[in-house]
Amino acid sequence: MRFAAAILGLALAVMPAYAGESAGDWLYRAADPGLSRREREFAARQVLMLADDSASIIVAAMREAGPENALRRQVAARLLGETALPTAEAPLLEAFFSGDPSLAEAAGASLAKIYSRLDVDALLARLRRGGHEAWTIPGGIGAAGDDWLALSLDQAAVKGRFRSIVMRGVARKYAEGGGIPGQLLPAIWDGLLDADREMRLYSIQAAGKSGVVSAGEKLASFLYVENDPELLIAALRALAETRSLDHGEAAERQAAHSNPGVAIEALATLDAMGYGGAMFPASPGARSIASFVSHPSTPIRRRAIELLGGGKNPAALEYLEAALFDRVGANRAAAVRALAGLGLPGAAGAVSPLLRDGWPETRTEAAVALAGMGVIGVAARVIDQLTGESLPFRRAAAAALGRIGDARAVPALAAALDAGDLELACLAAEALGSIGGSGAGAGLHSRLSPDADPALIDAIRLALGRIYRDDPGVSPESWKTWARRNMRSQ
Repeated sequence: MRFAAAILGLALAVMPAYAGESAGDWLYRAADPGLSRREREFAARQVLMLADDSASIIVAAMREAGPENALRRQVAARLLGETALPTAEAPLLEAFFSGDPSLAEAAGASLAKIYSRLDVDALLARLRRGGHEAWTIPGGIGAAGDDWLALSLDQAAVKGRFRSIVMRGVARKYAEGGGIPGQLLPAIWDGLLDADREMRLYSIQAAGKSGVVSAGEKLASFLYVENDPELLIAALRALAETRSLDHGEAAERQAAHSNPGVAIEALATLDAMGYGGAMFPASPGARSIASFVSHPSTPIRRRAIELLGGGKNPAALEYLEAALFDRVGANRAAAVRALAGLGLPGAAGAVSPLLRDGWPETRTEAAVALAGMGVIGVAARVIDQLTGESLPFRRAAAAALGRIGDARAVPALAAALDAGDLELACLAAEALGSIGGSGAGAGLHSRLSPDADPALIDAIRLALGRIYRDDPGVSPESWKTWARRNMRSQ
């Protein structure tokens, strides 16, 4: 289940099985690699609910020493960003500059989330000052932390890293809608030429979302002066987003780059600009996106497959059918998704054999694609996989049945709730929530038990809320009231 959506959508309380556990106990669970992903996510939400307004338990966990606490420090940094507390900024900055790369990345992501919530004036203040003057250190962090931050942020290199995280917040803030306010544009253009690599990266991302004509010119100029392949790829993708048709020369230059990742993104940018021959070979042996389907690099082949599917051109069919035989299962799954996106009924014959593929994700994508093409009997085949296969394939079958949405799968999915495997049971609950109907609702409600795993109860509640638009609550008494309210007439 999606972490952020669950936090916003439900006000979870501690389940009876774990009654009396503290925020610190839940934090240990959230960082326990021996637990399932869902159990860790559930525990993380409990931390956020139980932590007091100062989030002191989370801050304390971020400062724990020793390699044995590394994962706990990272989880704490991630959770502190979720609290949205004004006091979270200073301890996260301390973690960001701690010298621990993994902790710094987690803290940086949380800081970017905090900064993405700020208004334009607050963002400008941080981008312009680049130092400790941009915020007030809360007293709770302690004098030593206050002095340390003040001294550290007087250094030019540290200021550069700080400004890069602020720019990351800008890019995140406008990631969906774009339309960055004009006051921020000078800082973004300056950031493209900044000495700090991360500042350049996040400035590229922000430029692509700026929504102004001049962004294309700035990004094209960047392509002529930058040498870092990762930054070139980011700039090409951002240039494609601007939909500018006037900078094909800059992209064409990069299409001949020795790095295949840069070259394929340059071709994708040219295709977005309407240049012919970028997607398919203009002549035998010519470099094109399609020519990368047989590249030795697995990620490059996958990117070529994704781009061919996104182009919606029937000419991609022969290349994508060849990609169904890729030696890497994830690439075969990507090829199935791309073929489904083309919407060509003739592709069903090529996809059908992949219902027996040895990679679970490929089988899932094949089932969903074939169902979308109107092939009869796909759901029945996947229902058989739900009961007669090894655990990874049963999980894949549950996910596929939810996406197919066939009501005939309800009994098998309801049975999978009792399978004894938490991940399979949660996937089955999600699938039932997607299919909907009174049968799915009754099957889910009958599994609400105080003895069930809290993460499974969590998944069942989300599914029931999706079907009935009504949350059953957290206690057995509230479940009974919910049942009278929603199921009396059934």
